[in-house]
Amino acid sequence: MEPVRDYELKAFFTYVIEVLENLGIPYMVVGGFAAIFYGEPRLTIDVDIVVDVEPEHIKPLVAAFPVPDYYVSEEGIRDSLQRGYPFNVIQPATGAKVDLVPLPRDPFTRSAFQRRQRLEFDEAGRSATFITPEDIIVAKLIAHRETGSDKHLRDARGVLVMQWGELNLGAIRRSARANEVLEQFEALLEAAHRELEE
Repeated sequence: MEPVRDYELKAFFTYVIEVLENLGIPYMVVGGFAAIFYGEPRLTIDVDIVVDVEPEHIKPLVAAFPVPDYYVSEEGIRDSLQRGYPFNVIQPATGAKVDLVPLPRDPFTRSAFQRRQRLEFDEAGRSATFITPEDIIVAKLIAHRETGSDKHLRDARGVLVMQWGELNLGAIRRSARANEVLEQFEALLEAAHRELEE
């Protein structure tokens, strides 16, 4: 199957956001999609959204994505909420996929969820609720530590470079120290600074 096209993923993302807002489900766009939004463009094939889903949201959520245009499993959502791992909403015609992540119990994600901010994401003036740029940098450093994937470092560096001068570095340092990634942040900050001076 062809990889999902950028405009198809954005259109699907827009629809998913509308569903979450219509159902009153608090959410926060995270992962690569948020890193690209704040940072440098790169290819991404899915979107990660942290959601504060309650059991009463499940049936209306499934109903908002009717077969065959979409795929989401009611059983999968219930299992996901119980076990605390993501569930997918898929658009089979395009291959677009959104991973909805039940709000984790870890202190970093919960505090980031409290700080999330509403921003316009397209030329039409549509808006969504995103993790802050400070928090996505720390989240990407934590993801790098846990997975070893350099993609996360590139994403964090991209946000640092593109948001240079706008970031609250003190807040990032405090959060990075609390999450044991301060050394990695300082190295990344130095690399971003060198890149901007070139």
